[in-house]
Amino acid sequence: MRKQVFQISKFLIRWGIAVVGIWWVLSRMSWHDQVLAILPGQTMPQMLTLVGESAGETDSEYRVKDPRNKDAVITLQAHAVINAPDRDKMTVTESLRRQYVVGVDLTSDLKRARNLLLADTPTSPTARWVPAGDVPDYHLTIPHPRVQIGVIHMLHQADTTYLLAALAVFPLTIIITSLRWHELLKALDIQITLARTFVLNMVGLFYSTFMPGSTGGDVLKAYYVAKQTHHSTRAVMSVLVDRIIGLLALIIVGGAMAALQWHIPKCRQVALGSAAILAATAAALTLFYVPLLRRLSGLEFLIRRLPMQRQVLKAIETLHIYGRRPGLVTAAVLVTFPVHATVIIAAMLCGFAFSLPIHPFYYWMAVPVIVLAGSIPISPQGAGVMEYFAIKLLEPQGVAVAQAFALTMSIRLTQIFWNLSGGFFVLRGGYHSPTPLEQRQMEAEDQDETVKSEAPIPNDESNPKPEIPETL
Repeated sequence: MRKQVFQISKFLIRWGIAVVGIWWVLSRMSWHDQVLAILPGQTMPQMLTLVGESAGETDSEYRVKDPRNKDAVITLQAHAVINAPDRDKMTVTESLRRQYVVGVDLTSDLKRARNLLLADTPTSPTARWVPAGDVPDYHLTIPHPRVQIGVIHMLHQADTTYLLAALAVFPLTIIITSLRWHELLKALDIQITLARTFVLNMVGLFYSTFMPGSTGGDVLKAYYVAKQTHHSTRAVMSVLVDRIIGLLALIIVGGAMAALQWHIPKCRQVALGSAAILAATAAALTLFYVPLLRRLSGLEFLIRRLPMQRQVLKAIETLHIYGRRPGLVTAAVLVTFPVHATVIIAAMLCGFAFSLPIHPFYYWMAVPVIVLAGSIPISPQGAGVMEYFAIKLLEPQGVAVAQAFALTMSIRLTQIFWNLSGGFFVLRGGYHSPTPLEQRQMEAEDQDETVKSEAPIPNDESNPKPEIPETL
Protein backbone atom coordinates (compact mmCIF):
# COMPACT_ATOMS: atom_id res chain seq x y z
CA MET A 1 0.00 0.00 0.00
CA ARG A 2 2.82 2.38 0.88
CA LYS A 3 4.55 1.62 -2.43
CA GLN A 4 1.34 2.33 -4.37
CA VAL A 5 0.90 5.65 -2.59
CA PHE A 6 4.51 6.57 -3.42
CA GLN A 7 4.05 5.68 -7.11
CA ILE A 8 0.80 7.64 -7.35
CA SER A 9 2.37 10.64 -5.62
CA LYS A 10 5.38 10.54 -7.94
CA PHE A 11 3.06 10.35 -10.97
CA LEU A 12 0.98 13.30 -9.76
CA ILE A 13 4.07 15.41 -9.03
CA ARG A 14 5.62 14.78 -12.45
CA TRP A 15 2.45 15.45 -14.40
CA GLY A 16 1.59 18.34 -12.11
CA ILE A 17 4.88 20.03 -12.96
CA ALA A 18 4.22 19.41 -16.66
CA VAL A 19 0.70 20.87 -16.45
CA VAL A 20 1.82 23.92 -14.45
CA GLY A 21 4.72 24.55 -16.82
CA ILE A 22 2.52 24.28 -19.90
CA TRP A 23 -0.13 26.50 -18.29
CA TRP A 24 2.53 29.13 -17.51
CA VAL A 25 3.66 29.11 -21.12
CA LEU A 26 0.16 29.17 -22.59
CA SER A 27 -0.87 32.00 -20.25
CA ARG A 28 1.92 34.15 -21.67
CA MET A 29 1.41 33.44 -25.35
CA SER A 30 -1.19 34.56 -27.86
CA TRP A 31 -2.68 32.77 -30.85
CA HIS A 32 -3.06 36.08 -32.70
CA ASP A 33 -0.70 38.99 -33.28
CA GLN A 34 -0.95 41.65 -30.58
CA VAL A 35 0.23 45.19 -29.91
CA LEU A 36 0.52 47.29 -26.76
CA ALA A 37 -1.49 50.41 -27.55
CA ILE A 38 -3.04 53.49 -25.95
CA LEU A 39 -6.67 54.04 -26.92
CA PRO A 40 -7.96 57.57 -27.65
CA GLY A 41 -8.81 59.44 -24.48
CA GLN A 42 -6.66 57.17 -22.31
CA THR A 43 -3.08 57.25 -21.05
CA MET A 44 -2.59 53.66 -19.80
CA PRO A 45 -1.71 51.11 -22.49
CA GLN A 46 -3.34 47.72 -22.94
CA MET A 47 -2.64 44.67 -25.08
CA LEU A 48 -4.91 44.54 -28.15
CA THR A 49 -5.38 41.91 -30.86
CA LEU A 50 -4.53 42.85 -34.43
CA VAL A 51 -7.07 42.29 -37.18
CA GLY A 52 -6.44 41.37 -40.79
CA GLU A 53 -3.10 40.74 -42.44
CA SER A 54 0.07 40.89 -40.41
CA ALA A 55 1.27 44.34 -39.46
CA GLY A 56 4.88 45.47 -39.50
CA GLU A 57 7.01 47.50 -37.14
CA THR A 58 6.95 50.60 -39.35
CA ASP A 59 3.28 50.64 -40.37
CA SER A 60 1.51 53.99 -40.12
CA GLU A 61 -1.78 52.45 -38.97
CA TYR A 62 -2.86 49.37 -37.01
CA ARG A 63 -6.32 47.79 -37.11
CA VAL A 64 -7.21 46.20 -33.74
CA LYS A 65 -10.23 44.74 -32.00
CA ASP A 66 -12.01 47.29 -29.84
CA PRO A 67 -11.85 46.02 -26.20
CA ARG A 68 -15.05 47.94 -25.46
CA ASN A 69 -16.94 46.17 -28.24
CA LYS A 70 -15.73 42.75 -29.33
CA ASP A 71 -17.45 42.98 -32.71
CA ALA A 72 -15.94 46.37 -33.55
CA VAL A 73 -12.60 47.16 -35.18
CA ILE A 74 -10.76 50.43 -34.71
CA THR A 75 -7.76 51.93 -36.46
CA LEU A 76 -4.90 53.32 -34.40
CA GLN A 77 -2.16 55.63 -35.59
CA ALA A 78 1.44 54.47 -35.26
CA HIS A 79 2.18 56.82 -32.34
CA ALA A 80 -0.51 55.03 -30.26
CA VAL A 81 1.29 51.69 -30.55
CA ILE A 82 4.25 51.40 -28.18
CA ASN A 83 6.86 48.88 -27.08
CA ALA A 84 6.27 46.68 -24.06
CA PRO A 85 8.49 47.27 -21.00
CA ASP A 86 11.57 45.14 -20.41
CA ARG A 87 9.77 42.97 -17.86
CA ASP A 88 6.63 42.84 -15.76
CA LYS A 89 6.39 45.27 -12.84
CA MET A 90 9.67 47.00 -13.71
CA THR A 91 10.34 50.00 -11.45
CA VAL A 92 12.57 53.06 -11.75
CA THR A 93 13.17 56.15 -9.63
CA GLU A 94 11.90 59.38 -11.12
CA SER A 95 11.75 62.66 -9.16
CA LEU A 96 12.58 60.72 -5.97
CA ARG A 97 9.51 58.51 -6.47
CA ARG A 98 9.31 54.86 -7.39
CA GLN A 99 7.46 54.54 -10.67
CA TYR A 100 6.41 51.53 -12.74
CA VAL A 101 7.44 51.31 -16.39
CA VAL A 102 4.28 50.38 -18.31
CA GLY A 103 5.50 51.23 -21.81
CA VAL A 104 8.58 52.25 -23.79
CA ASP A 105 9.20 54.27 -26.94
CA LEU A 106 12.13 52.59 -28.68
CA THR A 107 14.06 53.58 -31.76
CA SER A 108 13.34 51.59 -34.92
CA ASP A 109 16.44 49.41 -34.41
CA LEU A 110 15.23 48.52 -30.85
CA LYS A 111 18.59 49.52 -29.39
CA ARG A 112 17.71 52.71 -27.51
CA ALA A 113 14.80 54.04 -25.49
CA ARG A 114 13.63 57.58 -26.29
CA ASN A 115 10.79 57.88 -23.75
CA LEU A 116 9.34 55.92 -20.87
CA LEU A 117 5.67 55.63 -19.93
CA LEU A 118 5.50 55.73 -16.12
CA ALA A 119 2.65 55.05 -13.69
CA ASP A 120 2.27 54.99 -9.92
CA THR A 121 1.13 51.34 -9.99
CA PRO A 122 0.89 48.67 -12.73
CA THR A 123 -2.93 49.06 -12.64
CA SER A 124 -3.04 52.83 -12.28
CA PRO A 125 -5.70 54.54 -14.47
CA THR A 126 -3.22 57.13 -15.74
CA ALA A 127 0.35 57.24 -16.97
CA ARG A 128 2.70 59.88 -18.32
CA TRP A 129 5.62 60.03 -20.73
CA VAL A 130 9.05 61.18 -19.58
CA PRO A 131 12.33 61.32 -21.54
CA ALA A 132 14.44 58.23 -20.93
CA GLY A 133 17.43 60.49 -20.24
CA ASP A 134 15.63 61.87 -17.17
CA VAL A 135 15.59 58.41 -15.57
CA PRO A 136 19.26 57.49 -15.01
CA ASP A 137 18.55 54.12 -13.35
CA TYR A 138 16.73 52.79 -16.43
CA HIS A 139 18.80 50.57 -18.71
CA LEU A 140 17.34 48.81 -21.72
CA THR A 141 17.92 45.08 -21.32
CA ILE A 142 15.10 43.27 -23.13
CA PRO A 143 13.81 45.19 -26.16
CA HIS A 144 10.33 44.15 -27.28
CA PRO A 145 9.10 44.77 -30.83
CA ARG A 146 5.83 46.64 -31.20
CA VAL A 147 4.09 43.69 -32.87
CA GLN A 148 3.98 40.54 -30.72
CA ILE A 149 3.83 37.62 -33.15
CA GLY A 150 1.06 35.08 -32.50
CA VAL A 151 1.10 31.32 -33.01
CA ILE A 152 -1.27 31.26 -36.00
CA HIS A 153 0.73 33.87 -37.91
CA MET A 154 3.97 32.11 -37.13
CA LEU A 155 2.74 28.69 -38.30
CA HIS A 156 1.25 30.19 -41.44
CA GLN A 157 4.54 31.88 -42.32
CA ALA A 158 6.76 28.92 -41.35
CA ASP A 159 9.15 27.69 -44.03
CA THR A 160 8.59 23.93 -44.26
CA THR A 161 11.87 23.46 -46.14
CA TYR A 162 13.83 24.31 -42.99
CA LEU A 163 11.60 22.05 -40.88
CA LEU A 164 12.14 19.10 -43.21
CA ALA A 165 15.89 19.75 -43.21
CA ALA A 166 15.91 19.68 -39.40
CA LEU A 167 14.04 16.38 -39.50
CA ALA A 168 16.49 14.93 -42.02
CA VAL A 169 19.73 15.67 -40.12
CA PHE A 170 18.54 14.40 -36.73
CA PRO A 171 19.11 10.61 -37.31
CA LEU A 172 22.86 11.26 -37.22
CA THR A 173 22.54 11.63 -33.43
CA ILE A 174 21.09 8.12 -33.09
CA ILE A 175 23.85 6.55 -35.20
CA ILE A 176 26.67 8.21 -33.24
CA THR A 177 25.18 7.50 -29.80
CA SER A 178 24.75 3.81 -30.75
CA LEU A 179 28.41 3.61 -31.79
CA ARG A 180 29.50 5.36 -28.57
CA TRP A 181 27.53 3.02 -26.34
CA HIS A 182 28.79 -0.02 -28.26
CA GLU A 183 32.42 0.96 -27.54
CA LEU A 184 31.63 1.56 -23.88
CA LEU A 185 30.11 -1.93 -23.65
CA LYS A 186 33.14 -3.53 -25.34
CA ALA A 187 35.41 -1.96 -22.73
CA LEU A 188 33.46 -3.87 -20.06
CA ASP A 189 33.86 -7.20 -21.90
CA ILE A 190 30.18 -7.17 -22.88
CA GLN A 191 30.12 -8.63 -26.36
CA ILE A 192 26.96 -7.34 -28.04
CA THR A 193 26.88 -6.75 -31.77
CA LEU A 194 26.62 -3.22 -33.09
CA ALA A 195 23.26 -4.09 -34.64
CA ARG A 196 21.92 -5.28 -31.28
CA THR A 197 23.27 -2.15 -29.60
CA PHE A 198 21.48 -0.02 -32.17
CA VAL A 199 18.21 -1.90 -31.60
CA LEU A 200 18.44 -1.52 -27.80
CA ASN A 201 19.21 2.17 -28.24
CA MET A 202 16.13 2.59 -30.45
CA VAL A 203 13.96 0.74 -27.94
CA GLY A 204 15.17 3.07 -25.19
CA LEU A 205 14.44 6.10 -27.34
CA PHE A 206 10.94 4.79 -28.08
CA TYR A 207 10.08 4.50 -24.40
CA SER A 208 11.68 7.85 -23.58
CA THR A 209 8.79 9.40 -25.53
CA PHE A 210 6.40 8.44 -22.74
CA MET A 211 8.62 8.36 -19.64
CA PRO A 212 9.67 11.40 -17.53
CA GLY A 213 12.36 13.54 -19.10
CA SER A 214 13.93 13.03 -22.50
CA THR A 215 16.22 10.38 -20.92
CA GLY A 216 13.52 8.28 -19.24
CA GLY A 217 14.02 5.43 -21.72
CA ASP A 218 17.47 4.79 -20.26
CA VAL A 219 15.80 2.74 -17.52
CA LEU A 220 14.33 0.32 -20.08
CA LYS A 221 17.56 0.32 -22.09
CA ALA A 222 19.51 -0.67 -18.97
CA TYR A 223 16.97 -3.39 -18.20
CA TYR A 224 17.26 -4.99 -21.63
CA VAL A 225 21.03 -4.77 -21.97
CA ALA A 226 21.36 -6.39 -18.53
CA LYS A 227 19.40 -9.37 -19.89
CA GLN A 228 21.96 -9.79 -22.71
CA THR A 229 24.95 -10.56 -20.47
CA HIS A 230 25.95 -12.10 -17.13
CA HIS A 231 27.67 -8.76 -16.34
CA SER A 232 24.33 -7.19 -15.46
CA THR A 233 25.69 -4.50 -13.14
CA ARG A 234 28.34 -3.51 -15.67
CA ALA A 235 25.68 -3.31 -18.37
CA VAL A 236 23.50 -1.00 -16.29
CA MET A 237 26.51 1.16 -15.41
CA SER A 238 27.40 1.48 -19.09
CA VAL A 239 24.04 3.17 -19.69
CA LEU A 240 24.62 5.52 -16.77
CA VAL A 241 28.17 6.40 -17.87
CA ASP A 242 26.99 6.85 -21.46
CA ARG A 243 24.33 9.31 -20.32
CA ILE A 244 26.73 11.21 -18.05
CA ILE A 245 29.24 11.58 -20.90
CA GLY A 246 26.47 12.96 -23.11
CA LEU A 247 25.36 15.50 -20.51
CA LEU A 248 28.91 16.62 -19.70
CA ALA A 249 29.67 17.13 -23.39
CA LEU A 250 26.46 19.17 -23.66
CA ILE A 251 27.54 21.35 -20.74
CA ILE A 252 30.99 21.83 -22.31
CA VAL A 253 29.47 22.92 -25.64
CA GLY A 254 26.96 25.29 -24.05
CA GLY A 255 29.47 26.72 -21.60
CA ALA A 256 32.19 27.26 -24.19
CA MET A 257 29.83 28.96 -26.63
CA ALA A 258 28.41 31.09 -23.82
CA ALA A 259 31.90 32.18 -22.79
CA LEU A 260 32.57 33.32 -26.37
CA GLN A 261 29.51 35.60 -26.04
CA TRP A 262 30.50 36.96 -22.62
CA HIS A 263 29.14 40.42 -23.44
CA ILE A 264 25.57 39.05 -23.32
CA PRO A 265 24.26 38.84 -19.70
CA LYS A 266 22.47 35.50 -20.16
CA CYS A 267 25.60 34.02 -21.72
CA ARG A 268 27.66 35.11 -18.74
CA GLN A 269 25.26 33.29 -16.42
CA VAL A 270 25.37 30.11 -18.50
CA ALA A 271 29.17 30.21 -18.80
CA LEU A 272 29.60 30.60 -15.04
CA GLY A 273 27.05 27.88 -14.30
CA SER A 274 28.71 25.48 -16.74
CA ALA A 275 32.15 26.18 -15.26
CA ALA A 276 30.80 25.47 -11.77
CA ILE A 277 29.27 22.15 -12.84
CA LEU A 278 32.43 21.03 -14.64
CA ALA A 279 34.61 22.06 -11.69
CA ALA A 280 32.37 20.13 -9.30
CA THR A 281 32.52 17.08 -11.60
CA ALA A 282 36.32 17.24 -11.77
CA ALA A 283 36.53 17.52 -7.99
CA ALA A 284 34.19 14.56 -7.51
CA LEU A 285 36.20 12.38 -9.93
CA THR A 286 39.46 13.29 -8.20
CA LEU A 287 37.93 12.48 -4.84
CA PHE A 288 36.72 9.11 -6.09
CA TYR A 289 39.80 7.95 -7.98
CA VAL A 290 42.49 9.05 -5.48
CA PRO A 291 42.51 6.49 -2.60
CA LEU A 292 43.98 8.88 -0.04
CA LEU A 293 41.37 11.56 -0.70
CA ARG A 294 38.63 8.94 -0.70
CA ARG A 295 39.64 7.83 2.80
CA LEU A 296 40.26 11.30 4.22
CA SER A 297 36.97 12.66 2.92
CA GLY A 298 34.95 9.84 4.44
CA LEU A 299 33.68 8.72 1.03
CA GLU A 300 35.09 5.24 1.49
CA PHE A 301 33.38 4.97 4.89
CA LEU A 302 30.09 6.03 3.31
CA ILE A 303 30.46 3.54 0.46
CA ARG A 304 31.00 0.67 2.89
CA ARG A 305 27.77 1.57 4.70
CA LEU A 306 25.60 1.46 1.58
CA PRO A 307 23.15 -1.45 1.22
CA MET A 308 23.61 -4.15 -1.43
CA GLN A 309 27.38 -4.07 -1.13
CA ARG A 310 27.94 -6.63 -3.88
CA GLN A 311 26.21 -4.43 -6.44
CA VAL A 312 27.95 -1.34 -5.10
CA LEU A 313 31.38 -2.95 -5.44
CA LYS A 314 30.57 -4.16 -8.93
CA ALA A 315 29.52 -0.64 -9.90
CA ILE A 316 32.77 0.76 -8.46
CA GLU A 317 34.70 -1.91 -10.33
CA THR A 318 33.01 -0.76 -13.55
CA LEU A 319 34.01 2.85 -12.91
CA HIS A 320 37.61 1.76 -12.35
CA ILE A 321 37.59 -0.17 -15.61
CA TYR A 322 36.66 3.05 -17.37
CA GLY A 323 39.22 4.90 -15.26
CA ARG A 324 41.94 2.67 -16.70
CA ARG A 325 40.77 3.63 -20.21
CA PRO A 326 41.06 7.44 -20.27
CA GLY A 327 41.57 7.36 -24.04
CA LEU A 328 38.24 5.61 -24.52
CA VAL A 329 36.39 8.05 -22.26
CA THR A 330 38.01 11.02 -24.00
CA ALA A 331 37.07 9.61 -27.41
CA ALA A 332 33.50 9.08 -26.17
CA VAL A 333 33.31 12.73 -25.16
CA LEU A 334 34.78 13.91 -28.47
CA VAL A 335 32.37 11.90 -30.63
CA THR A 336 29.52 13.35 -28.58
CA PHE A 337 30.24 16.88 -29.81
CA PRO A 338 28.92 16.09 -33.33
CA VAL A 339 25.77 14.73 -31.68
CA HIS A 340 25.07 18.00 -29.92
CA ALA A 341 26.15 20.00 -32.96
CA THR A 342 23.52 18.14 -34.99
CA VAL A 343 20.83 18.89 -32.41
CA ILE A 344 21.80 22.57 -32.36
CA ILE A 345 21.82 22.78 -36.15
CA ALA A 346 18.39 21.10 -36.29
CA ALA A 347 17.07 23.61 -33.74
CA MET A 348 18.65 26.45 -35.69
CA LEU A 349 16.88 25.30 -38.86
CA CYS A 350 13.60 25.30 -36.94
CA GLY A 351 14.38 28.82 -35.75
CA PHE A 352 14.99 29.88 -39.34
CA ALA A 353 11.65 28.33 -40.31
CA PHE A 354 9.85 30.53 -37.78
CA SER A 355 12.01 33.61 -38.48
CA LEU A 356 13.27 33.92 -34.90
CA PRO A 357 15.29 37.15 -34.47
CA ILE A 358 18.32 35.33 -33.04
CA HIS A 359 21.90 35.46 -34.21
CA PRO A 360 22.95 31.95 -35.34
CA PHE A 361 25.80 31.91 -32.83
CA TYR A 362 23.33 32.42 -29.94
CA TYR A 363 21.70 29.05 -30.66
CA TRP A 364 24.93 27.31 -29.62
CA MET A 365 24.45 28.61 -26.10
CA ALA A 366 20.66 28.54 -25.77
CA VAL A 367 19.85 25.13 -27.27
CA PRO A 368 22.22 23.13 -24.97
CA VAL A 369 20.58 24.73 -21.92
CA ILE A 370 17.07 24.03 -23.26
CA VAL A 371 17.95 20.41 -24.11
CA LEU A 372 19.68 19.92 -20.75
CA ALA A 373 16.56 21.18 -18.96
CA GLY A 374 14.46 18.77 -20.98
CA SER A 375 16.63 15.82 -19.90
CA ILE A 376 15.70 16.31 -16.23
CA PRO A 377 13.33 13.42 -15.38
CA ILE A 378 10.52 15.60 -14.05
CA SER A 379 7.83 15.63 -16.72
CA PRO A 380 7.32 13.60 -19.92
CA GLN A 381 9.63 14.95 -22.65
CA GLY A 382 10.49 17.87 -20.35
CA ALA A 383 7.07 19.42 -21.02
CA GLY A 384 6.85 22.85 -19.43
CA VAL A 385 10.47 22.79 -18.26
CA MET A 386 11.98 23.29 -21.73
CA GLU A 387 9.51 26.06 -22.52
CA TYR A 388 10.33 27.93 -19.32
CA PHE A 389 14.06 27.98 -20.01
CA ALA A 390 13.51 28.81 -23.68
CA ILE A 391 11.45 31.87 -22.79
CA LYS A 392 13.95 33.06 -20.19
CA LEU A 393 16.88 32.69 -22.59
CA LEU A 394 15.25 33.93 -25.80
CA GLU A 395 13.09 36.84 -24.62
CA PRO A 396 16.14 39.10 -24.10
CA GLN A 397 16.88 38.58 -27.81
CA GLY A 398 13.46 39.90 -28.82
CA VAL A 399 11.82 36.50 -29.25
CA ALA A 400 8.09 36.41 -28.50
CA VAL A 401 6.72 33.78 -26.14
CA ALA A 402 4.89 32.12 -29.02
CA GLN A 403 8.14 31.90 -30.99
CA ALA A 404 10.02 30.38 -28.05
CA PHE A 405 7.19 27.87 -27.63
CA ALA A 406 7.36 26.99 -31.35
CA LEU A 407 11.11 26.40 -31.14
CA THR A 408 10.88 24.04 -28.15
CA MET A 409 7.97 22.18 -29.71
CA SER A 410 9.97 21.78 -32.92
CA ILE A 411 12.93 20.36 -31.00
CA ARG A 412 10.66 18.01 -29.08
CA LEU A 413 8.58 16.87 -32.06
CA THR A 414 11.68 16.24 -34.19
CA GLN A 415 13.06 14.00 -31.47
CA ILE A 416 9.70 12.30 -30.88
CA PHE A 417 9.33 11.57 -34.62
CA TRP A 418 12.54 9.56 -34.70
CA ASN A 419 12.02 8.09 -31.21
CA LEU A 420 8.71 6.62 -32.32
CA SER A 421 10.49 4.81 -35.13
CA GLY A 422 11.90 2.62 -32.36
CA GLY A 423 8.39 1.26 -32.01
CA PHE A 424 9.15 -0.90 -35.06
CA PHE A 425 11.58 -2.96 -32.99
CA VAL A 426 9.17 -3.08 -30.06
CA LEU A 427 6.41 -4.41 -32.32
CA ARG A 428 8.72 -7.13 -33.58
CA GLY A 429 8.48 -8.59 -30.07
CA GLY A 430 10.69 -9.11 -27.04
CA TYR A 431 10.85 -5.48 -25.99
CA HIS A 432 8.26 -4.15 -23.61
CA SER A 433 7.99 -2.47 -20.26
CA PRO A 434 8.53 -4.97 -17.39
CA THR A 435 5.31 -6.78 -16.56
CA PRO A 436 4.19 -7.01 -12.90
CA LEU A 437 5.58 -10.57 -12.83
CA GLU A 438 8.95 -9.46 -14.22
CA GLN A 439 8.99 -6.57 -11.77
CA ARG A 440 8.39 -8.97 -8.85
CA GLN A 441 11.11 -11.28 -10.15
CA MET A 442 13.61 -8.40 -10.32
CA GLU A 443 12.63 -7.29 -6.82
CA ALA A 444 13.07 -10.88 -5.57
CA GLU A 445 16.53 -11.03 -7.15
CA ASP A 446 17.41 -7.73 -5.52
CA GLN A 447 16.26 -9.06 -2.16
CA ASP A 448 18.33 -12.21 -2.61
CA GLU A 449 21.39 -10.13 -3.43
CA THR A 450 20.70 -7.93 -0.42
CA VAL A 451 20.51 -10.96 1.88
CA LYS A 452 23.76 -12.30 0.47
CA SER A 453 25.52 -8.96 0.84
CA GLU A 454 24.32 -8.60 4.45
CA ALA A 455 25.50 -12.09 5.41
CA PRO A 456 28.89 -12.18 7.18
CA ILE A 457 31.73 -12.97 4.83
CA PRO A 458 34.62 -14.92 6.35
CA ASN A 459 37.79 -12.91 6.08
CA ASP A 460 40.17 -15.69 5.15
CA GLU A 461 42.30 -16.57 2.17
CA SER A 462 39.66 -18.86 0.67
CA ASN A 463 36.97 -16.15 0.72
CA PRO A 464 38.53 -12.73 1.17
CA LYS A 465 36.33 -9.74 1.95
CA PRO A 466 35.69 -7.57 -1.12
CA GLU A 467 37.72 -4.40 -1.10
CA ILE A 468 37.22 -1.11 -2.84
CA PRO A 469 39.96 -0.83 -5.50
CA GLU A 470 42.83 1.30 -4.28
CA THR A 471 44.28 2.31 -7.61
CA LEU A 472 43.27 2.73 -11.20
